[in-house]
Amino acid sequence: MLKNRMRVISLFLLTIFFALANSKIVLAASTCIVNGQDVPCEELGDSMMGYFGWGIGLILFMFAIGIWATVFWIMMIIHAAKHDIEDRGMWIIVMVFTGIIGAVIYYFVVKKKFNKQSAASIPTIPASPQTPTSTPPTPPPMR
Repeated sequence: MLKNRMRVISLFLLTIFFALANSKIVLAASTCIVNGQDVPCEELGDSMMGYFGWGIGLILFMFAIGIWATVFWIMMIIHAAKHDIEDRGMWIIVMVFTGIIGAVIYYFVVKKKFNKQSAASIPTIPASPQTPTSTPPTPPPMR
């Protein structure tokens, strides 16, 4: 049964491969009409590769932004769960259901104030005066 499915899939892929190979040959020999002018289709394909590159770049950029947003969202949920903040349950529910928008609101409304309060509550230790250290005497050279 599995062999039959593999044969069907292989034949399907080979058919697509040969169809694409033959269409490239036909495409190179034909002309396309762009703005009412005949243009070789090969030139049209070459000029479109720049736009294709921009499209791939845009997709990769959006993918990176999505990963960053997901990490930020998870970090804000963890912060809300670990620290003693007012209305902890409400903030976690808001962030879970609103996603990155709730996490950004949480960051500006709660986390920034939390960081300022925790920085102000840390006691500072006064610096102790430095005592000069004396260098030990060097032993006489061995003969």
